[in-house]
Amino acid sequence: MRIGIMLRTLDEKFGIGMYTQYMLDALLKLDCDHQYILFYKNEVHLGTYAHYPNVEERVVKVSNKLLWDQVAIPLAARKTKLDVLFHTKFTVPFLTKCKTVMRLAGASWFVHPELYENKLDLTYIKMVMPLYCRNADALIANSNLTKNDFVKILQVSPEKIRTIYNGVSPIFRPIRDQGILGDVKKKYDLPDRFLLTVGRHDPRKNFPTTFKAFTKCRDAGALKLVAVGKDSWKYKQDCRIDESGFEDDIIFPGYVGHDDLPAFYNLAEAFIFPSVYEEFGNPLIEAMSCGCPIVASNTGAIPEITAGSAVLTDHLDVDKMAEGIDQITQDAGFRRTLIEKGLQRAKKFSYDNVAKEVLDVLEEVATGD
Repeated sequence: MRIGIMLRTLDEKFGIGMYTQYMLDALLKLDCDHQYILFYKNEVHLGTYAHYPNVEERVVKVSNKLLWDQVAIPLAARKTKLDVLFHTKFTVPFLTKCKTVMRLAGASWFVHPELYENKLDLTYIKMVMPLYCRNADALIANSNLTKNDFVKILQVSPEKIRTIYNGVSPIFRPIRDQGILGDVKKKYDLPDRFLLTVGRHDPRKNFPTTFKAFTKCRDAGALKLVAVGKDSWKYKQDCRIDESGFEDDIIFPGYVGHDDLPAFYNLAEAFIFPSVYEEFGNPLIEAMSCGCPIVASNTGAIPEITAGSAVLTDHLDVDKMAEGIDQITQDAGFRRTLIEKGLQRAKKFSYDNVAKEVLDVLEEVATGD
């Protein structure tokens, strides 16, 4: 069987880009029987998987994403005589003779459109997403919430969608080496005690609640708040932090690479994540894997992913969020219990499992079973 994988998402440093990289690594290690044709948009990736005898790497050079997806890739797929074509992002080619599989990372465009600033992109997504879902032979959802949203909102047949949770990289783990932790702490000038939140500047991440809850927790002042993520410094203006009296207590390191991020989770006293509507939430499984207790919102897929291993409350209830922080930072026994529950829950999210389940879908679609 000849399996094609669209890999323009490898150019993304976080989220879908990391999922694609880790899933592909595990898939190629798992499967030696099928032939894989990897379609890159950027030639820098050539040679990454050349050591696998069942892998062909192709660079498809088209700058425009739409033309890459809908013109260049169908032509390349026809030349390589694929049986099935998989894209880890939310598009598939319309004009291709081979079977197609597409991954769904959430339906927040439809559930919370008010959180998207670019209304043109929102209109485009609402127009084309039903067409992509109809055209694909199978869909992979990152959570049951995502699956149910697409069934309910776009009337996609539930039989067409398979839920396959994201995995977590093995680099996210409890770190006992104080040298490693000390080096990261020094590199980013981190305080001795801090709460952590991870996510790029985005209204869906609901940073104002994180900030307000931090200011209300008992140890505010002794504790600091570290907000990791691309452009997270913009929250300073959004929340008027410089006028709050807490301007020296909020730290914005910006984007932190995966090599250093596990140490942040290990050093933090708690991870705060009051997202408005999270369809999966990679930072949740990263925190659990590192033994960092979680205070998060009870919306979206967060209850599904954490499954009793986090303190959950309404995403706008600042007082309850602050109480959850206090419970973790003040009650050592409760903190230990929550950490253990998180570590056990995190074992479910393995990229080896992701690869096995993705391969099952690709084989079923290609063979028509």
